[in-house]
Amino acid sequence: TRRGGTGRAARIGAGALALYVAGCSDAAGPSRGAAPPAAQTPVVFDQARLLAADEAVREQIERESFPGAALVVGVGAEEVYRSAAGRVGWTERAEPVDAARTMFDLASLTKAVGTTTAVMLLVEDGRMRLDDPVSRYVPEFAGGEGRRVTIRQLLSHTGGARAGAANMNQDAAPAAVRRYLVTRPLAVRPGKDVLYSDIGFVVLWTAAERAAGEPLPAYLRRRVWEPLGMTSTRFAAPRGCERCAPTLLLSDGEPYRGGSYDEVARAMNGLAGNAGLFATAGDLARFAAMIANGGELDGVRVLRPETIEAFLRPQPGAGSFALGWVAYCREGMVPDHRACDEVYAIGHTGSTGTALWIDPRTRIWMVLLTNRVYEPRRKVKMQEVRREVWEKIIGEEN
Repeated sequence: TRRGGTGRAARIGAGALALYVAGCSDAAGPSRGAAPPAAQTPVVFDQARLLAADEAVREQIERESFPGAALVVGVGAEEVYRSAAGRVGWTERAEPVDAARTMFDLASLTKAVGTTTAVMLLVEDGRMRLDDPVSRYVPEFAGGEGRRVTIRQLLSHTGGARAGAANMNQDAAPAAVRRYLVTRPLAVRPGKDVLYSDIGFVVLWTAAERAAGEPLPAYLRRRVWEPLGMTSTRFAAPRGCERCAPTLLLSDGEPYRGGSYDEVARAMNGLAGNAGLFATAGDLARFAAMIANGGELDGVRVLRPETIEAFLRPQPGAGSFALGWVAYCREGMVPDHRACDEVYAIGHTGSTGTALWIDPRTRIWMVLLTNRVYEPRRKVKMQEVRREVWEKIIGEEN
């Protein structure tokens, strides 16, 4: 059985499960890029490995690191394991997490799944070019040195844009907030320094929306969500959304559901580009499978393989950053101009406790969604949790 409900994990068959996946190569060594040579090579999942990964998630729930979680694992186009554990809150009245129903605030995972995907499509369509100056689409962006910043640099966090939104007036109208953030002076030297930037993705969202000629939620729904059957993926989930896992406890004691946890996205009603996207683990698994399968799923082509290869490749001089995606290294994140010694996952994470990782050699992927920011009962280094689960999935031999 590949899919399960909200109780114990969905089980795969006894022993091992072998899947043959286009695009996997056992000859490919440690990868600095994203796409190995096309081949037909078996990827073998031992049941014990997947159950160990699931148990690692459940142990964190028992230790009160987060109230609940959903885990989905696959390789290429195939989903091989699905599990949901815990509840969306700490009380027995809170509903159980359901991988097909519970919508999570993806936080910065929005950068890859939302904004970057829109840019990928626009590049394919010839409406944007990676080495175009941002000012071609957003003339008001950061005058002076900012005139030379390119779309590629914003995607790889080398565009010099500020990390966050200091002194932002959260009570201003969303358009005024966007105007304020887009026109802020640069914080570091573009093309010279690496600085992870939420504001850079606010600018990218603005540029992509102008290039698309329509609101990005509508554009992505038409080009990605609907073709892939991602029926529970949306920007700007409304406050009080019953299916949304809460991320905060309000002053009146009620859980904060819907609305973005991120203050920048919240100030712009979820339409910022750095955060604001909500999805179920099941929906996000469809997206991960499409990316891992070279841009196609169930006969539906969303992106070209060469586009995915280009965007998932770590960029020279950008440390761990690819184009809108992040390279996770054996030695940890590389924050400066050095490159990974060994890339063992490409993906993105979110501060709310979310992650989508893909092994660039085997095309094994993982979706792990939690709401670890909701009434945290124990300090947890989420990156260590993700790594533990991921390493159990891919096995020591990888």
